[in-house]
Amino acid sequence: MKTLTLCVWVVLALGFPFNEQGQAAGLVWHSSRAETVTAARNTAKLILLLAGRDACGNCMYMKTTVCESPEVRALIDGNYVCWYCQIDYSTEWQAYRGGLGGFTLPLICAIDPGDSLNYLDRSTSIQTISVFQPRLRSHLPTSEIRASPTFESGAPRLLWHGESGFRYRVLESADFAAWSLVGALVRGDGSPIEFTDVSADTPRFYRIMGFK
Repeated sequence: MKTLTLCVWVVLALGFPFNEQGQAAGLVWHSSRAETVTAARNTAKLILLLAGRDACGNCMYMKTTVCESPEVRALIDGNYVCWYCQIDYSTEWQAYRGGLGGFTLPLICAIDPGDSLNYLDRSTSIQTISVFQPRLRSHLPTSEIRASPTFESGAPRLLWHGESGFRYRVLESADFAAWSLVGALVRGDGSPIEFTDVSADTPRFYRIMGFK
């Protein structure tokens, strides 16, 4: 059995709603990994990394045309925090280039903030909207987990079946309005996964998100 023990509060597991925000202004692109990871954890979103140069036509096409297209922009607004890493001024992007050899900019990665030094998906060069949108969508939640809490020594506990091939993230909230990521990525292997609250001093609610 895998055990996930976190210092958070009370227990409820629901599906994950996607909110499509207004698009009056351009996307906000963070400039560092630490800043992006914090923002992603605090909003329960994934990370979209675009590593390139301002002088690179391919990079600007992906950043200002493809990412700002209505269909892609809606998907990013609801589910991703953006990180633009200028490769001439930062080396943080190099953690994601291993094994590529020579490649055409930009380097594009989808990253889980619970495992921020690795990528869920990696691609390079330009992509059409019809290719890029499904690629981003493929990392969104694909399963809804509902679990009822049990209590042991006053600590609430969630237990669910971790299906093989799924990755799970746990979100917490005090009011169902703002959600944040708690804990690292947990990979299912067909055995039960346990989530235990060890400091239940304030009521909290949880969502369990499953990714295929």
